Amino acid sequence: MRCKILTLISLAASALVFTGCDGGKAQMGSEETNVLGLYTNEQQSYSPTSPNSFVVKSDELYTRKNFSGDKTTLLWGLITIEDY
Repeated sequence: MRCKILTLISLAASALVFTGCDGGKAQMGSEETNVLGLYTNEQQSYSPTSPNSFVVKSDELYTRKNFSGDKTTLLWGLITIEDY
């Protein structure tokens, strides 16, 4: 009996913890992923790239109409992939 009650309480507590969790997207801030500079992704960036980078634009790779504005840099900015 005690085990069933503890199980129900733990399930209810975990349901309360995970209810309404938005993953931190409600705050206004930049959505950037950085992995030690080897890989960096900035969502909806539209920022200019440095002249010291090899730039590849997504419209050069394939035709597309809806661009996301994301900018991905590889190897500390040596290679930049733009989707705008």
